[in-house]
Parts: sequence; C-alpha cells; structure tokens
Amino acid sequence: MWFDSWTDIGRIALTTLVIYAALIGILQVAGKRSIAKLNIFDLVVTVALGSILASVMLTKALSIADGLAAFIVLAFLQWLVSFVSVRFGWFKQVIRSDSRLLLKDGKFLEAEMKAERVTHGEIEAAIRGKGHGEIEKIAAVVLESDGSFSVIEGLPASQYSALDRMLKGDTDTETGGS
Repeated sequence: MWFDSWTDIGRIALTTLVIYAALIGILQVAGKRSIAKLNIFDLVVTVALGSILASVMLTKALSIADGLAAFIVLAFLQWLVSFVSVRFGWFKQVIRSDSRLLLKDGKFLEAEMKAERVTHGEIEAAIRGKGHGEIEKIAAVVLESDGSFSVIEGLPASQYSALDRMLKGDTDTETGGS
C-alpha cells in the first residue's frame, strides 16, 4: 500500500520527533558507554534500541510512553551491566570479551588468530591502516574487545607496559584485574 492517510503520516512524523529527542536525552544521561565503539553486549542493546524506535514510530499499538519505558529500561540495564562488570571480574568475563594478542614481535600467533577467526590479511590490513609497512618491525597487534585492531610498532613487545598482562597470560586485560 502506497498511502493511507495524512493523519498517519503526521502521527509517524510527530512520534518520530518526540521519540528521537527522548532517545538523545536518555543516551546523554546513560553516558558515553552507550555510544562508544561496540562490543557484543553494546551491539545487542543498540539493535534493541533501533527495533524499539522503529516499532514506536510505525506501530499504532505502541504509545510514546511505551517506547520511553523500553528505552529507559535498556539504558538502565546497560548502566547496570557496566557497573557490575567493573566491580566483579567474573561478571565481566561473562559479558565482554577480552583483548587478544594476535601478533608478537613480528610473528603471527596462529593459535590466537584461529581462536578469534582472524586472517593474516586482516592483520596486515590493520598494520597498513596504521601507516606501517614492515610486519617484522611491529611489536604487537591486539584484537580489542570492541573488534578493532591496535598496532604497536617497535620491538620487543615486552618493553610496553600496555601489553604486560597479555604477555603474562592474564586474561583480564580490560579492567586491570578483579
């Protein structure tokens, strides 16, 4: 169907305006974590927010208050999970993935790459993307918990304190321990 009525279009436009403004306000209160680079949990929340936004904008059966309630609950859950994961290492391990060292001192760590399903080409692309040309001069490539790659130039990897926990096998690289 191409067109129902101007009333429906007006309702959708007004609902979209109100719900958009409310979402911006809720995300401001929820903080930067809600809009930072996404890990798996953040992605799920973002998809859920989008689904709620679309449902409230386009479905007559849901009121703006229904949508606002869902937004607020999701923002609170995002805050709660972040709060608990910072305080309890075991919970963080359940919710978020750790960063993983994929290349050390110019050598690919094949087992780590296989576990993360990362190819040589992806690591090489990350190295080039950071403006480096020689794999042999790279101290480390780390797959971060948000899926991005960090590239550290200058051998050996052991001289960089940011890599200490990974080099020692401590898996709690994001919070500094529990």
